[in-house]
Amino acid sequence: MKFVICLALIAFTQAVMIKHASDPHAAVFAQLENLEDHPLGKKILDTIAIQMRNQSPLSDIAKMLQDLRENLVLQQQDAELVHVAQEADCEAEIYGYNRRIDFASNEITEATMDINKYTSEIELLQQEIDNQVIQLNILNQQEEQLREQRAEDHAAYQEREIQTPKVVEALDVIAAKLSAIQPEADAEVVLAELERVGGDNPILALVQLASTFSAEKLQSVQAKIGELRASLEQALIDDREEEIQSQLNFEAQIYSIQEQREAIQSAKAEAETKIVQVEHMLAAAKKRKYDAGRELESATNGKKMKEAQCDNWRSLYARDTEQRTTEISIIRQVESILATKLEGASNYIKGRIN
Repeated sequence: MKFVICLALIAFTQAVMIKHASDPHAAVFAQLENLEDHPLGKKILDTIAIQMRNQSPLSDIAKMLQDLRENLVLQQQDAELVHVAQEADCEAEIYGYNRRIDFASNEITEATMDINKYTSEIELLQQEIDNQVIQLNILNQQEEQLREQRAEDHAAYQEREIQTPKVVEALDVIAAKLSAIQPEADAEVVLAELERVGGDNPILALVQLASTFSAEKLQSVQAKIGELRASLEQALIDDREEEIQSQLNFEAQIYSIQEQREAIQSAKAEAETKIVQVEHMLAAAKKRKYDAGRELESATNGKKMKEAQCDNWRSLYARDTEQRTTEISIIRQVESILATKLEGASNYIKGRIN
């Protein structure tokens, strides 16, 4: 091997024009010049030049290139394993974010439906309560009117209870007076008596006037007064019965109103309890929607960040893979040139050393 290196060095000293167009190693030179354009290619050629200048064995150079290539291959294999793990991580996390997004979206949809439902229920319950308040006010007005009318009717009845017996008593007095008079009295005497009595005693005046009647007329008047007295007594009895019935009817109406009021108040209390319950459910639905909205925002942002991270990982993997592939290709080219075109390579590298 040392003999080979010596030959290469002798070849370097004999070269005059490295890049001349008539040089038989022009193709090798062109390949090596292309490698110079890449940082790794230039670095490898620099390293080979130093090793050759130090008369290192070609096997060391070959071993260096092999180690470098194998290291890049191992790096690529590790990168592929990392890439697979990253892709699995991306898939799992994005799947999790999608599930969270779907769940939050469903929660928002269901919560929105519940909010609309509970809002409608509250509106209907409030309308029901408002109507019940109106009904209670109507019942209160009806009761007030009934009580006022009953008070008026009872007051009128009490007045009749006082006045009717007085009228009956007066009729009794008249009847007694009429039964004591003599019919067909002298008109002049009667007029003189009426003038004496005047307007202070109408009953006595009536008796004086009746004394001028014939016996038949007087009897007819007495009969009429008797009929009137009986009619008043019967009216008093009927009035009492009507008062009792009116009181019973009034009490029945008041009881009916109270029953209606209690039923409406019970329904109103139930609606008020229900509206409180629905308001609590509405508040819970709103909170559910709010929490779901925050979760949706969090999951959406998390997904975007994860997708950006995954895209960055893929970009880095693609860039590094491309770079390693290029570097491995460069190393393989150098290995191939050293293995098959050693003389041309030696001449080129000699020129770099010089």
